[in-house]
Amino acid sequence: MRNIILFVPLAVLFTLLMICLLGGTKVLRNVTYHLGHEDHLYTKVHECMEMQGVDVLFFGSSHAYRTFDPRIFAEHGVRIFNMGSSMQTPLQTEVLIRNYLDTIKPRLVVLEVHPDVMPHDGVEPAIYQVCNVPPSWKMVPMALRTRNMRVVATTAYALVHNSLSSEFRHFNEPVDVGEDHYVAGGYVERDTAYYSPVTHPSKEIVTRDLQRRALERCVGLLKGKGMPYILLEVPDTKVLLSSYTNLDCFQNDMMGYGEFYFNYMAALDDSLHFFNEDHLNQRGVELYNAYVCDSIIIPILNSL
Repeated sequence: MRNIILFVPLAVLFTLLMICLLGGTKVLRNVTYHLGHEDHLYTKVHECMEMQGVDVLFFGSSHAYRTFDPRIFAEHGVRIFNMGSSMQTPLQTEVLIRNYLDTIKPRLVVLEVHPDVMPHDGVEPAIYQVCNVPPSWKMVPMALRTRNMRVVATTAYALVHNSLSSEFRHFNEPVDVGEDHYVAGGYVERDTAYYSPVTHPSKEIVTRDLQRRALERCVGLLKGKGMPYILLEVPDTKVLLSSYTNLDCFQNDMMGYGEFYFNYMAALDDSLHFFNEDHLNQRGVELYNAYVCDSIIIPILNSL
């Protein structure tokens, strides 16, 4: 027992040293470090530090950062910032709330929730986040909760690397990445494309306890700060919605966390307003944003 007790700290120290020295060399399979991503999270977290007078702050997955366009809201007199990131689950939302809510100080927070995100294990979005967000010890609990060695090892490397390396501080993320184009305020616009509907196999929505508990903590943080918030499910194609066998159960579950909106807009057409089964194209974004702004956001802001 004495030998074990003496060995464990040495083993941990040696492991951390190897991660820090070899993490960026791709020698260690459990360290996946990559600056920059299609969600432009690196750019967002630096841009938000300069934001003032934000009315609405959005958190969520690609269904958030590919849906809520600051330009359209501005036309309606509402200033927003979109903190969405790829496959962002409540685990990652919690870190972003803890890091940036007090900096941005919005009047209203919108938590985007989606039937395909709540069942997610949060591994890939955790890796995206620790690599592209300025180092913070608040990432450690998130990494440990995934119970995934790749997340834990990458987090250890990213905390050290991003703290010491000029590569992170001076990284210049491209505004245009393939078909995606970053718009100031956190939105990512996709080149015009149209979806050809196909039938989807039936599937049940099973929310992970990991994400359920994280969402509870997110809501608790917002309530603790007296921050008004709503939950919002963005539109999917009708063919995808019809494949969920228990969508009503999922939506009833989300209602338990706060005021929840899930109007799908009958005017949205699968072939005209989407570029894939669960993301609006720019034509759909313009139609849906105008509806959300006038029917949901402005009335709530006026009541605050």
